[in-house]
Amino acid sequence: MKRLILLTAAALLAGQSYAQLMRARIHEDFNITVEEVDATVPLELRGGNNFEQLPGFPRGYPASPNLKNFRNVALADLDGDGLDDILWPANNRLFAYRHDGLLWEKELSAEAIYPPAVADIDNDGEAEIVQTVFGLQGAPLLYALERDGSDVPGWPVSLDGNRIFYAPALSDLDGDGTMEVIVCARSGSVGLVYILNADGSPFGGEWPFELDSGPATTPSIGDIDLDGKKDIVVHSGNARYALSLDGQFLDGFPVGTGPETVHTYQSPVLFDLDGDGALEIVGAAHGDAPEFFATDNRGDYLPGWPKPSGSWAYTTPTVVELDGQPTIFMCRRIGDASADMLYAWDAAGNLRDGFPINKYGGNEGIISIADVDGDDEFEVVFGSEFFTSDGPGFMHAYEMDGSGEVEGFPLRPRGINAMNGAALSDINGDGMMDLIAVSYTLNFGMGVDSIYLYAYNLNTPYSPERVLWSTYKGSNARDALLTEPVASGTTVQDPALLKLQASPNPAQNETILSFSLDQSVQASIHLTDALGREQRKLPAQYLLPGPQQARIPLNNLPAGLYWISVRSGDKLLGRTPVVIR
Repeated sequence: MKRLILLTAAALLAGQSYAQLMRARIHEDFNITVEEVDATVPLELRGGNNFEQLPGFPRGYPASPNLKNFRNVALADLDGDGLDDILWPANNRLFAYRHDGLLWEKELSAEAIYPPAVADIDNDGEAEIVQTVFGLQGAPLLYALERDGSDVPGWPVSLDGNRIFYAPALSDLDGDGTMEVIVCARSGSVGLVYILNADGSPFGGEWPFELDSGPATTPSIGDIDLDGKKDIVVHSGNARYALSLDGQFLDGFPVGTGPETVHTYQSPVLFDLDGDGALEIVGAAHGDAPEFFATDNRGDYLPGWPKPSGSWAYTTPTVVELDGQPTIFMCRRIGDASADMLYAWDAAGNLRDGFPINKYGGNEGIISIADVDGDDEFEVVFGSEFFTSDGPGFMHAYEMDGSGEVEGFPLRPRGINAMNGAALSDINGDGMMDLIAVSYTLNFGMGVDSIYLYAYNLNTPYSPERVLWSTYKGSNARDALLTEPVASGTTVQDPALLKLQASPNPAQNETILSFSLDQSVQASIHLTDALGREQRKLPAQYLLPGPQQARIPLNNLPAGLYWISVRSGDKLLGRTPVVIR
């Protein structure tokens, strides 16, 4: 794999006297090239490092000379202290960092590109870490690690020696209480979708499933056809697939799109946009006819979609609930001039007020949604394909009302943040929001490339409900299943629902749910995270009228906002939030 070097030595040296604006271009083969931009960023938009970093940051390591990181980091509480730790690959190592130092590092068989997926795959009460290894300079392997970095028994595994693309998705496909690992690999010119059990053994049946061309996305998992069983949504370069667990096409699929509309990197999100119970598919594509799209569960475009993007877009969507409505965020590349680059639509494809954002430099990384300035309004946070020849890139935060960039932004991490983005949490427990991001340098043979891990203190209060979206595909499971709207901090309660109370709240290891019934009912109790994914379930019981109490274990769950619901079959009887510290 060779890199086309468009950045000359003269351009690099020019940074000694002035900062030439540069642009990174990501290609379909993971290659990166750089070119000069025939424009200069106005001085007032150049920003600076206006926020202090946590002690010990940034962290720097040698990067692979051939491959660079995509889709930022994973945040998860690995040591049980109630604070998120940082998982990120650098070349052929996976690092786990606390806010105050290294927890562990794991040597991998070859370069890793994507952040790991994290979930309790074997139902032992502790999260596991599943990391793909691309395999350019070594053996392509799929790892499953315990939270201390040791191998889970039965792992790592080889996918028939095939190179492993993108991150894995984690989901309990067969309802046995353990999670399967769903991942794409490439064999020659075709893609393969593999499913492995929690112990690393093959899922069996029709898997691996062969795609018509190379794999293009991390799989997304959800019950698309409403038959009570989970399905797998995945794209090849030239087609969109939705597959049942027995390896059969769902009605309407596959949907051919190539060669003019092509997929690479744009992993789709599954969301019930219209409230009818069925899951819609939201995504993007590039090629000669690039587009942003939303389809129904048969692959047909929804009314108002698709939206021609006008330029290539490797964006993966962000979908959250704002003002009681689903809102879809996607972004694109742009040319040298200031132009529309980040969009926000409702389910019908209508632009939200204040959008699109018009600025210098496009973006194809993660679009995070959080209150980063403490004004009780959400902002949109994203990286840039631009950097300057004197070293720094750009990390932006924009208000959603159209009033422009948040005070103190853009941040200027060293090098390029393209295809990455920002993760937001409180990793040191001081009650203030931290922004975690990776960037990398490109020296084109004139020095060793480096990768950097940044942790900025944004000096604004943090609580879980102040962050709606800040990681690849919306959750560490990477399954992109948003079965319930992402909570925006305000919930309208149906007066007919049960009045539930959780105590203590906030809680750590356990909370007690209290409520009262007027009549007998068969009911189950569910704990879901802020993205609607079930984390705990108390089996259905026949409950008599009167006061009720149930103990809900919370141990080994990451800190954040969760929801407790009481259900009778498919009917929601009541719902209440609980915060885990």
